[in-house]
Amino acid sequence: MPIYRYIAFNKKGKEEKGIIDASNLIAARKTLRVKGLYVKTMAEDSEKKERELFPFLTKLLYRVPRRDVGLFARQLGTLIDAGIPLDRSLANIIEQTENEYLKKALIQIRADVVEGESLSESLKKHGAIFPPMYYNLISIGEKTGAYEQTLVRLADLEDANQAMRNKITTAMFYPLIMMSLLGSILIFLLAVVFPQIEQLFVQMNAELPLVTRIVIGVSHIFTRWWSLLLFVGSVGGSIYFFKKWKSQPKGRETWERFILTKPVIGVLNRKVILARFSRNLGVMLQSRVPLISALQVIAKVVDHLVFEKEILVAIERIKEGTKMTDALRDSVIVNQMMLGMLSAGEASDRIPEMVGKIADVLEDDVDASIQKLSTMLEPAMMVVMGGMITLIMTAVMLPMYNLTKQMQL
Repeated sequence: MPIYRYIAFNKKGKEEKGIIDASNLIAARKTLRVKGLYVKTMAEDSEKKERELFPFLTKLLYRVPRRDVGLFARQLGTLIDAGIPLDRSLANIIEQTENEYLKKALIQIRADVVEGESLSESLKKHGAIFPPMYYNLISIGEKTGAYEQTLVRLADLEDANQAMRNKITTAMFYPLIMMSLLGSILIFLLAVVFPQIEQLFVQMNAELPLVTRIVIGVSHIFTRWWSLLLFVGSVGGSIYFFKKWKSQPKGRETWERFILTKPVIGVLNRKVILARFSRNLGVMLQSRVPLISALQVIAKVVDHLVFEKEILVAIERIKEGTKMTDALRDSVIVNQMMLGMLSAGEASDRIPEMVGKIADVLEDDVDASIQKLSTMLEPAMMVVMGGMITLIMTAVMLPMYNLTKQMQL
């Protein structure tokens, strides 16, 4: 069913903008008229055409926050559990949804459901918003007749992932502020203050030590347009080629392995990956998804090429009759704590519950590691800032000291 974008006036004369689905333009106008809206302009939405023309901009232009997706899953699960039919539940959620791109997706999903398609198949058409885990879990729920519980579990999963992202963002916020402040101070000193001092040295014909000549060279980068252009171009080119190299499978895998070898950030990276893996696996197993099917889905959404390959290797070993613990034993990501708890879960035939406990332990461990990293970064940034300012002051004071010494002779 087509979606139309409109601008209309309500009964109070206030302008309203929005989208509406209807079989045709006339039907859309009639629906708005029933709601007491008088159409000023209306046209068919162009998002679908834009997505086809500019697929590389889809994630940037039509982004749907994960918290909105989680809220949708929770609302839908709650409404269905209350006995409201699926199409009516979707209609209620559409009315309350503020994100325009999610709203359009839900309109299309509801139209498919009304025409007799299952919810899982409808969600599958919107892979940019709903990852494979959604339609796989809901498909299982549809077969068992309990997909309202599955939707609530998916909402809990989104909340857990969002909480972890928020912790990482919060921990990195202060160091980023300090880096920005440091950069601003250094640029001010090098671009404004130091050139004036350099002119003084030139007028007095002072002999400049090495550290002063180095700082003057750096200062010229920010005061001469050609050197600044060359510097910006070099930095921009390096970032471009790095991103291009990292976008290739070989480059991405090399970079991921490099990060894993770093003492602090590598350990934290492993914990974050395993926490997300454990939480996703626990939700799928608790929703009665077979182990191999669950691992196949998680391999697609783990967002780490090295671990994805390890999961695929583990799947093949499990198919051959190997236990999950042994299948993951050679992994460079999975740690001994996780292997021990998985082994206990296999021995007691309680893998879903044990995987959930592993996720809880790892998420607490990630929280502690983030706090530790943040605590380490704060004094480190202060030392770096102090060191850079000391270097500039040394570059200024040494020639001054030499000039004073020469005057006394």
